[in-house]
Amino acid sequence: MEVILVSNNLFENNLKYNDLKDIELKKITRPLSASGENLALSISLLDIFSGVDSIYSSVASSSLGTAKYLAERYDKRIIVEDDFNDAKIGTLGTKSLKMVKFMQNHDFNIKLTGGESLNEVGNRINRIINKIIDLGDDKIVVFTHRRTILGYLVKYGKSGYNLDDNLIVEYHDKVIYNETEKDVDIVRLTFGNDKKLTNIEIIDI
Repeated sequence: MEVILVSNNLFENNLKYNDLKDIELKKITRPLSASGENLALSISLLDIFSGVDSIYSSVASSSLGTAKYLAERYDKRIIVEDDFNDAKIGTLGTKSLKMVKFMQNHDFNIKLTGGESLNEVGNRINRIINKIIDLGDDKIVVFTHRRTILGYLVKYGKSGYNLDDNLIVEYHDKVIYNETEKDVDIVRLTFGNDKKLTNIEIIDI
């Protein structure tokens, strides 16, 4: 049984919000860039998705906009699931997003008021994945977000830091996460007949 997590990281950045102050709403409504749309189409053509049984997505425009191409290719419906949403930031106050990210990458229990820690995100994703694999599909594709995926990876991987003090996560002595910015993150999770996680693999394209 496989669960493949996908995050398309090419968003539209040429946006100015005059009135919208809710950062969570901005994240949900931010569309893919033109390059992101092209990438979404390319992702849908990858052989690793052949034979997909079910397709899930967060509520974000970027996730749904990526999922639609795979859904159209295999004539599947997209199941929208709130639990695959991006990590909640909470109230920033005087802090910057960069500062909060750095803090959370060094202490997985840190969270802002109204936000989530990486450990909480990992537990959230773990619960919904367990619920989904209980349904019995052999291949499941989930369109979600990079920080959401990270929350899951730190739950099962071994975490450390490189010489630049950036987070590194390893699984079975292989790096499954680093701070390098990527256009897309694709992570294949393999589960045994007992529905327990047996492998985590990064798919590079």
